[in-house]
Amino acid sequence: MKANTGRQKVLKGRVMSVLTPLLFTATLAYADTGGGAGFGGMSLLTMIFLGLLAAIILLQLVPALILFSSMIVAVFKRSSKKTAVSNNEQV
Repeated sequence: MKANTGRQKVLKGRVMSVLTPLLFTATLAYADTGGGAGFGGMSLLTMIFLGLLAAIILLQLVPALILFSSMIVAVFKRSSKKTAVSNNEQV
């Protein structure tokens, strides 16, 4: 009986030493098959989410550019009104 259990341990060790690299190789191969080629490995929901984020950023950029340009115009615009400072006013 003892000789049989020793053989089983050796056989189990050999089987595990052969199967372990095969399992890791199969795992790596399965990990690469997830996404489509058109999305660069990302799922459709991920692409929709990124597209919505880009749309939000672009929509926020339009009013920001309008405000920025009006601020620049107001800063560099020469005043046509000349104001006289009287002696009573403190500057």
